[in-house]
Amino acid sequence: MIRFFSIIFLLLPFLLAGQTEVAVPKEKKFGIGLVPQYAITSGTRIDFDIRLPGKNQWLVVAPQLYLVTENSNLWNFEEMTGVGIDLQHRIFIGQGKDPRGAYLAYGPVFQYRSVRDKGLTSYQYKEDGATYIGLHEEMMQTGIWKTGGNLIFGYQALASRSVYFDLYLGTGIRFSFDNRTPGLHSYYNEWWGDLGYSGTLMVGGFRFGILL
Repeated sequence: MIRFFSIIFLLLPFLLAGQTEVAVPKEKKFGIGLVPQYAITSGTRIDFDIRLPGKNQWLVVAPQLYLVTENSNLWNFEEMTGVGIDLQHRIFIGQGKDPRGAYLAYGPVFQYRSVRDKGLTSYQYKEDGATYIGLHEEMMQTGIWKTGGNLIFGYQALASRSVYFDLYLGTGIRFSFDNRTPGLHSYYNEWWGDLGYSGTLMVGGFRFGILL
């Protein structure tokens, strides 16, 4: 009997350790989210967050799709379709392993839009034996390429270990090009929200999503 209780006494720490062992939460390595304000510009943006090796650093891949089939409140044209992608290297400033708290992000931006609208095109005509170049208005397709980069500061909060909310603000620069004669389409570059804007601008927004 004494030997039995002695064995129990020796095994007791191991039994208690097994009962009090807590499962370690699995580290999140992937996220998917939406940026709702892109709906204002008739677009959809989905963010894919991928954890990078190292101290709480992430790669954000953000493809975009744009579609306008009638005049919008922001722009005056007939139709527009487009695609884009933002890439971000995101570094969380905190010491934890979860993607929460303040962060710094930077990366390039690429966009292409095809716009169908009435515009001025050139044509040649002859008069009195001479050749002239004139302008007339007709329906035309314009391709607009835009590239640049962003520097962003943000704060990401976790409602649970799997749901995040993210607010961000920063600055950026854009360079735009189109396939038309320079000077005939300056109305695509009248303000920072235009399709063909070139220059510096403020960037900011809100996104939410889940972590897996």
